[in-house]
Amino acid sequence: MARRRRWRPFLLAVALVAGVPAPGVSADEAGERVRVATERLEVVLALDGARPVSWRACRPSCLRADAGSGTSVRFTAEEDAPRPRLVLHGPGGPIDLGRLRFTADLAEDGLARRVTLRADLPVDGVRLEESFAVSRDGYETALTVRLLGPGAAAFAATARPVLEVAPGRDLLPVPAGGFAAMLERVGRVAVAGGAVRVVADEPGASATLRAGASVEPRPGPGVALVAAAAPGPTEWRYTIYAGPVERQALGRTDSELERLLLSGLWWWLRALALGLLQLLRWLTALLGDPGAAIIALAVSVKVLLLPLAAVAERLQEQVNATQARLQPGLDAINAAHRGEERTRRTLALYRELGVHPLYTLKSLAGFLIQIPVFVAVFDMLAEDVDLYRTPFLWIPDLSRPDALAALPACVPFFGCALNLLPFLMSGVSLATLLRFRSPVLTPALVRRQRRNLAGMTGLFFLLFYTFPAGMVLYWTSTNAFQLVSQEAGRWWRARRAPG
Repeated sequence: MARRRRWRPFLLAVALVAGVPAPGVSADEAGERVRVATERLEVVLALDGARPVSWRACRPSCLRADAGSGTSVRFTAEEDAPRPRLVLHGPGGPIDLGRLRFTADLAEDGLARRVTLRADLPVDGVRLEESFAVSRDGYETALTVRLLGPGAAAFAATARPVLEVAPGRDLLPVPAGGFAAMLERVGRVAVAGGAVRVVADEPGASATLRAGASVEPRPGPGVALVAAAAPGPTEWRYTIYAGPVERQALGRTDSELERLLLSGLWWWLRALALGLLQLLRWLTALLGDPGAAIIALAVSVKVLLLPLAAVAERLQEQVNATQARLQPGLDAINAAHRGEERTRRTLALYRELGVHPLYTLKSLAGFLIQIPVFVAVFDMLAEDVDLYRTPFLWIPDLSRPDALAALPACVPFFGCALNLLPFLMSGVSLATLLRFRSPVLTPALVRRQRRNLAGMTGLFFLLFYTFPAGMVLYWTSTNAFQLVSQEAGRWWRARRAPG
């Protein structure tokens, strides 16, 4: 995930290399680099080593991103190690491609803009060719690696190309505090022999994956890699996706890549999350603002869950009524007895009144059936690319904490910024519980229930304080709807009361 303060140096560096960032295929005046630019991608390759020195993806286009009405992310930049990086293993070990000087041929057609780089390997009769075909209107780049020359077939029998993909500094998420660190996910992969391995920092620690893997911060941009079957013994092809983690763009590159979106959910929960994402997209198109759409989504979900909420409320009222019946007897038992005798008499009271000892679990049933929706909404908001660098009210980026003001010093767990939304969320929750009334509970039981709810409010504050603003905005809107519904119900019952 890119840091805002680093946008300007990056754009200046590209301008120095490539001049005006217009789509096309070109070489710089010094003949050291070639640039391939399309509507959504801009790739700069150095002729020394055929290494990418800049790889930028833009949404919805680079022209709009440069004008300030879109976003752009560097997957590789000047200060990063070259990625993606081709490593060619020969019989005597890896060949240092960085020492080779490549020549470049530039071409384009209706589907892609292409640069083909060639250099002689330090092997008799073998020439290496790398061809980058950058999609004109997508985020995919087809990389074709070929061995040419009379010695190519013999060398290919013992050679092993490996393609490494790793995130540049601009792609790495800004370090998050608290529980928000759980949302970070960045990895490094290597592709060889049709398999994809996760390469960890520790030597030798790796795992084999299917032929489709990702380097993916959440939410926003991502990198996905598809290793296609080699068309011949001296040729290998890869498709590199560098762009946002959104279903349509991923599916256009390869249908298997669609699984990257919301991949951490069970299939039925993922289907629910995708449905909620479509609803959010529709609300965004209707209202014209993702922040307003999140508020509307919270209201819509609460309205759709009203039947379940009514069941949960009815079960809670039954528990409250049972608790009110038990409380006088429990108070007497607790005052007169201790230890085993207290337990024996408490169970006898339950049998006398026909109450199961676990009767309070009934109130959890209504809550538990809403948990899948809760999980689906929050995972969907965590991976919604439309929230990436999107402002709303005082919030500069809905995919990050709202950061109203910088703190004079960083606080462990809470980070270095004052986030206003968690305080608003907790304030609405406290107002809801302070306004809570029950016709069956005694004042002592009401106070106890308020203390329990206040404890839950504190836990949610700790959980949500460093979460992205879009998530906290959703939960704040949900709590506000609950408060308004509670007050409206109380007003309606008072109005219908006789006298």
